[in-house]
This record gives sequence, structure tokens and C-alpha cells, in this order.
Amino acid sequence: MSEEAEAQLRKEALKNKLSSILACVLFLGLGGLMLYVSTVLIMGDTPVSFLSYTPPQEDGPPTNNPTPREFTSRSSASSSSVAPSVIVATSASTMAMAPVEIDMSDGISLDSSFDIGMGSSDLGEGLGDGGSGLGSGQAGGSALTGTFYDLKQTGARNSRRVSPLAQRDGNGVLKINRNQYYETLAKFLNSGWSTAHLSRYYESPQKLYASNFYLPVALARYAPIAYQVGDPNKPEAQWVCQPSGWCVVYRGRVRAPKTGKFRFIGMGDDCIAVRFNRRLVLEGGYRLISAFDPAAQNGGPKFQLSTPAGREAFLADVRNGRDRDHKGYELINTIQGLGVWGRELGGLMAGAEFEVKEGQVYPIEILVAEEGGKFGFVLFIEDITNGRNSRATQYDIFRTNFSAPSADEVNAMLREAKSNDRDNVISIPYNEDSPIWTAVP
Repeated sequence: MSEEAEAQLRKEALKNKLSSILACVLFLGLGGLMLYVSTVLIMGDTPVSFLSYTPPQEDGPPTNNPTPREFTSRSSASSSSVAPSVIVATSASTMAMAPVEIDMSDGISLDSSFDIGMGSSDLGEGLGDGGSGLGSGQAGGSALTGTFYDLKQTGARNSRRVSPLAQRDGNGVLKINRNQYYETLAKFLNSGWSTAHLSRYYESPQKLYASNFYLPVALARYAPIAYQVGDPNKPEAQWVCQPSGWCVVYRGRVRAPKTGKFRFIGMGDDCIAVRFNRRLVLEGGYRLISAFDPAAQNGGPKFQLSTPAGREAFLADVRNGRDRDHKGYELINTIQGLGVWGRELGGLMAGAEFEVKEGQVYPIEILVAEEGGKFGFVLFIEDITNGRNSRATQYDIFRTNFSAPSADEVNAMLREAKSNDRDNVISIPYNEDSPIWTAVP
């Protein structure tokens, strides 16, 4: 190699070294600049601050001031053999969560916004605790919205006046006209549940939110108390709504937990009715309201489900195909714990079948009506995709979230509301693993 060629090689090697060093310095500089911009100019320094914590009132020291109580319901401890909670105090209480089986084959996604708090009104999106029986006074979560109507009055608030369906007795208490009361409810059921038939009557400003329907026998005065139009510490003549001639309608939409055929099974005193996907699929109780005939004595033979002759006339028409509006109805008498309902009604009424598809949302409406005296209700649902089981000893309770009923709280709170029926105790078993028909907006 010549001297000129060797000098040229050394020159090129030096140039390559200088280029490499310059590139390294440039990259280090750019990296430092990016770190400075992201940590200093963009994020900045978070000032240190002290956050004070004020504990909730119920967690604080004892006080002489009583905690206000509300005669509305929240879910509580689960029980498979006792009647559920209708009302509890508004203070925090522990809630039992029904066991849920989760398929882990595809993994599980946890949402950090899913916040579970004992006694909270929110158990995560779409699965709030709601309430048993007549429901909870706190909105939100997975529950159906209940509206209370007093058919003895029209107008609202201070403009209330006696409706054409009622009159005052000698003590100033409003009494409902029985035939006109049931005629109005029959028009409501038979006309597609149009609110026009009820909106003219007095409506309680308080709404309740129910996640299941399971209430032992109580005095009819409890419903006005729960909806805050009655006061257990005052004479009934002074109440906004006296305990007779009222009804409650729960409305909402639910998501089917699986594909298949189902039917509702239930009972109501005086009655309970269910309209699912714009179709009347269940009527049960002491009265068959849709069959009320104002021209017939006592409303007609089929209307009187509380009599053996009335029940047999109704079921015979169903079996013989003469009553297509109640196709598939039958009486379930194999369940224990029915008490007076078993003695006077012969069991629970099973309604017409309907089909759903998993994940689809369906409208649902539930009517509870009471002429006066005592009332109560229970609502189950049976999966009949693979056939009916008319001799089962328990069924799934219809519910829209994880809530489960408790008898102890029911009895205690009904006593506090002076609305318990000491002579008749209803304790019907139900399946603890009942599926959830999630209520959606």
C-alpha cells in the first residue's frame, strides 16, 4: 500500500469515529430534552397537601340526637326459607351477596369503577341494591320504579279532593267503592296498562325502587307509610292517603339472563299482575281483575278467586280452552310456608309462558292492588325451557340484582310501622341461586 493510500484510510477512520461520537452526543441530548419536557414542563410538580378525613355520622361517637328512620326497603341477609325484607332503617347494614358462578375460560375483566360498599346504594353499574318488598327510597342501580296511586282521591298535594270512587264515613275516613275500584283496575289491565286510567288519581310524590317482590302478610296501612303518605303515629283520618283503595305500579326494562321459555309464579293480596314484553302473563291472588264484570253479582264467578267455586270455574275454562287470555295458567300447591294463602287460595298461580333471548332487553310492569284490610305478595319465575315442574317445592325468586330478603328485618320494621299481622306469618322458600334479570335504563 502506498503512503498516500494509507494516509487516506487513517483520514476516513478518524472521520467515522468523529461521526459516531457526534451521533451519540446528539441522541443523548434529544433523550434528555424529552425527559425534561415530559417531567418538568408537562407534568410539573404536584404540590404536597394534607387531606382531612371526616368520618360518616354513623361511624362517629354516640350522640343523643336520634337518627331519622325511613320506612323503605333495602336488601339484606340471604335466606332460602324465610320471607324477605320489606323495609329497613336508612342506616348502613351488611348485605349478603348471592353466590355467582363466573366462567373463567376467557379470563375476567375488572373495572376499577366497580365499587362495593356495605350499606351503599350502589353495587356497581346496573347492579345497585334496590329493595325487597315495596322497595327502597333511593334511586339508582338495578331496580324497577314504583308509583303509588290512591284511587280515593284526585288532584295533587294540596289540591287533593275526593274522587268519584270514594266517600267519607262518619269518622272522616275515606272508603273506596269496591265495584268502581275493580272496574277501574280492569280497564287499566285490559287496555294495555295505559297510564291514562290512573293518572287522574292522586299520585304519591315519593317513588320506591324494588329489586324483588316478596312481602309477607301485612296490614294495608303499611303501603301509605312506605310511600310517605301515611304516618304510623297519627290517626288514619289525618293521613294524606288512608289504607284502602290503592295500587302500586312498578315499571322498567330487564335484560334476559339466558335464552329460553319462562313463566311467572306468584300471588297477591288482593292481587298481583305482571305484564312482560307488552303482554299480560300473570294474574294471581284473591281477585282475577281482568275478568271483573260490573254487571254481574260480585263481579262475576271467575273474578272471585278467593272462593273454591271461582277458582275452579276459572281453571276449568283455561283447561278447556275457553279462556285463551290465560292459556297455560295452573295452581301450584306443593310449596310449603304459604300459611293463610294456602288455606284460602289453594296455592300460587302459575301464568302463561313467554320466550326471551339472552342479552335482549324487555319491558316489564308489575301491579300490586289492595282493596283494604291486609295485603302481601310474592313473585317467582320458572325456567320451563325443558318442561314445567308443577310439583317443585321451591322456585327462583324474580330479582333484578344480588339482593336477597330477610324475615327478621321485615317483622321488626313492620312492627315499628305498626303494620304487622301477628296472626298470619308467610315463610316461603326460594332458590338462593336465582338468576338476575338486570334492570337497565
